[in-house]
Amino acid sequence: MKFLSRIALAAFVALLLTACGGNESSYQYKTQYLPVQLVGSEKWSILDVNSGEVVAKDAFDNAPSPIVAGMFYVMNNEGSYDYYDVAAPTQPVAGHFGSVTSFSDEGVAVCSKVGGPLIVIDRKGDIVKQLPKEVSQCSMFARGMATFQNDDGLWGYINVSGDTIVPATFSSTNMFLYNDYALVIPQVQTNDSVLSFSVIDKSGKVMFTASGADYQPVQPYYINGVLPVVRGDSLVCLDENGKEVANPIDDKDKVEKGGYADFSRTPSGDYIVIKDNKAGMVDKDNKTLIPIKHDNLIDINGERLIAVDGDTYFIVDRTGQPVGNVKFQNAHVSEDNPYAARGYIDTDLAAASLMLLFDETSCCGANAKTTLMDMNGMVSTDALMYAGSNTLILPQGPYIIQYVFDREVASANADSTAATFNYDAHVKCVIASLNVKHCPANTEPSIVNKVESHLGTKGFVLARDAIFCSDYLTALTLGYDKGIIQMKYYMHFNESVPQEKKKR
Repeated sequence: MKFLSRIALAAFVALLLTACGGNESSYQYKTQYLPVQLVGSEKWSILDVNSGEVVAKDAFDNAPSPIVAGMFYVMNNEGSYDYYDVAAPTQPVAGHFGSVTSFSDEGVAVCSKVGGPLIVIDRKGDIVKQLPKEVSQCSMFARGMATFQNDDGLWGYINVSGDTIVPATFSSTNMFLYNDYALVIPQVQTNDSVLSFSVIDKSGKVMFTASGADYQPVQPYYINGVLPVVRGDSLVCLDENGKEVANPIDDKDKVEKGGYADFSRTPSGDYIVIKDNKAGMVDKDNKTLIPIKHDNLIDINGERLIAVDGDTYFIVDRTGQPVGNVKFQNAHVSEDNPYAARGYIDTDLAAASLMLLFDETSCCGANAKTTLMDMNGMVSTDALMYAGSNTLILPQGPYIIQYVFDREVASANADSTAATFNYDAHVKCVIASLNVKHCPANTEPSIVNKVESHLGTKGFVLARDAIFCSDYLTALTLGYDKGIIQMKYYMHFNESVPQEKKKR
C-alpha cells in the first residue's frame, strides 16, 4: 500500500527514542522553563525547573507552548495566539496570529495572521522576512533550517533569514532535528508499490538514496549520527553515506539483566525502569540513580525530571532529590504546532485535495478488509501506549488522519504493565481533519459545500441526513466546528452518523 508507506516515512515531529539513540544531542532543545498547573489551580504558571521556582504564577487561562530560548505562545480568549518572553510574561511581545510555531534556539518563529502570508519573526516580534505567497505551510526552525511546502504540494527548506536554501522538489521532507542530515522522499517514484527515500545535508546535497524494499526507516531523522532502519527482520543503523554501521549506543543488555517489567532510554543515555508498577532510573551500567518508588518519571532535559506520585507532580534531579518544593497537577511538555499554515487557502484546491483522499472503496489507503497487521509499519513497537484505544492518529500533510478500528488497537494485561496488539482488528472508519481556523471564518462552509457538490463524481449520492452513500455501501459525511473540518469515511453505511456544521 503506497500511501501507508508514505505516511510512515513522512512523520512530523516526534520526540521518540530508538535503539540507535541516546545522548544529550538527542534533545530537540533544552528545557529550562515548564508550563504547569499548580495544585488546586485551573490557571497555568511557568516553573523554572533548574531552580524549582515559579516565575509566573497563575498567569494564563490556556496552556503555554513549550518554552524555547525563553519564548513561547499562548492561545488567547479570541482563539488566536500571542507570543511572550519568559523574562516579562505579563505582556505579549506580538499577538493575534492565526497560526504559529514555537521559537527556535536561534530566536525565530514562523507565523501568520488570519488572511495573511507566512512570516518569520524575531524575539521582538519584528518581521525578519515575509515568505513567498506560494508557501502554504512551514515548520518551526531546528538547527537553523525549516521545511516548507508550496502550492504544488512540494517541499523544500529555508534558513533563519527566510531565504530558500533547498528548492521545493521533494514529495515530503523532515526537519533537521538532532543532526545535520534529513530524510526526504523524492518527487518521482518509479515503483508504485515501493517508495524510495533519500538523505540530504543542509545544503540539499543528496548523500544517498535507498529503496523501501531494502530499508524501512524506524524514524525519519538521525540521532547520534545514525539512521535506524529495519532490514528484513533486523534493526540496523545507517551512517550519513548509507553504509550499515554498528549501533553507537548498545548497552541495553546490562539493563535487561535487572529483571524490570519495562525500561526506556532517556535522551541523556540513562534508563527509566519499571518494577512492581513503580518507576526509577538507572545508568547504562544498571547503577541506581533514582530509587524505584515513583508512579512515573518523565525526563525533561537530562538533569531534571518530573516525578509523579499519585495526582501530584514535582521536579527532581538525576539523583531523585526534589528541586524546590513546588507541587503541580499538570504539565505541558508536548509540541502543539510544529508547522504554521498560511492565513488563507484556495478553497477550490483544498476541496480537490480532500477528495483525493478517498474513492468508493477506500480512504487514506484503508478499506473494509484492512487490518492492524496491514498497517503495522505505522505503529510503534510499544503496544502499551495504544492499550484501551481503538484509534491510530497520524499526520499527512495538512491533515490529521484517524484510523478507527472495530476493537482496541492493543489490550493490556491484568496489571497494565504490558499489552498485546490486536492485529486482526479491522478499520471501520477513517477521519480526516483539516484545521482552517487560521483562515477567514467562511472557509469551512466554502470547502465543505464544494466537496459535497462534487461527491457524485466520486460515486457518492445523498442518502439521508447529509450522509452520502456509494454503490459499495461505504458512506461519507462532512462537518465542521471551531475552525476544524472533519470528513468521516465509513466502511459500512449502517454505521454512519451525520455531522454538525457549526460556524465560528
